[in-house]
Amino acid sequence: MELLRVKDVSMIYGHRAVLDNVSLSFEEGKIIAITGRSGAGKSTLLGIISGLQKPHKGSVYHKDKDIFKWMDFKRARFRNRTMGFVFQFFNLFPDMTAYDNILYPVSLNRKAPSGIKKEIEALAELLGITEALKRNPATLSGGERQRVAIARAVINNPSIILADEPTGNLDEAATKGIIDLLITLKKERGLTTIIATHDETLVKNADINYHLEDGKITVLERAAKKPAGKAVKKKPNSSAM
Repeated sequence: MELLRVKDVSMIYGHRAVLDNVSLSFEEGKIIAITGRSGAGKSTLLGIISGLQKPHKGSVYHKDKDIFKWMDFKRARFRNRTMGFVFQFFNLFPDMTAYDNILYPVSLNRKAPSGIKKEIEALAELLGITEALKRNPATLSGGERQRVAIARAVINNPSIILADEPTGNLDEAATKGIIDLLITLKKERGLTTIIATHDETLVKNADINYHLEDGKITVLERAAKKPAGKAVKKKPNSSAM
C-alpha cells in the first residue's frame, strides 16, 4: 500500500535544480535507500518529504493528502506523530541521559501516556541498550548512541522513519547492527524507512533503491534480486510512481 507520494517536486538553489521534477512513491513496510553523491539533493529530498522544507514546485502526499496545503502547526503535529528522525551525528542532547533523550519526543505532547517508562524499557531491551539508559551520550559508543537515536525515533510509534546517513560515523560492526535493527523494526512494527546514504551495505539490504543525479531520480534494481547479475537502470520518474 502506498504511504507517501512525491509528485513533480523541484528545488532550485541559485541557478541549479537540485531536484528537477522528481516523482516517486513509498510503500508501507519497506526499507528505501536514496543514493547519490554529496550535494545531489538527498537531504533536501528528506526535508521536503518531512514537510520541513517547502519545494519551489510540486507536492508531497500522505495518504492522498497534500501536506503543503496544511498550516505549519498541522505539519509539525504530523511529523511528531507520524515520523521519526535518525541523523548521521546522532543529535542527542549531551546533558540528558539516554532515557531522557528517548523520552523527549513524547514530552512534546501535552501529557506523556501512562506506561511510557515500561515502553522505553521494552524498546531499550529490543535495541540492546538497557544498560545505557542511565548514562549520558558522551559515555556511549557510536553504535550505542545511534541505537538511542533510533529508540527516540520510534518511541511515538511512527509509521515512517527518515534516516540521513545513519551509519556515516559507525564502524563495520556497528553498521551491521543498525541494519539488523532496521530490518527487525520493519518486520515487527511494519515501519517504512527512507534512508539517504552512501553505504553500500545499507543499499544491499534495502527493498528499493533510488538514485539522485543531476536533479533526476532513477530506480535501481539490485543484482541480488536479479539472476542476470547486473544492476539495471530504469527510466527516471515515470517508473518510480
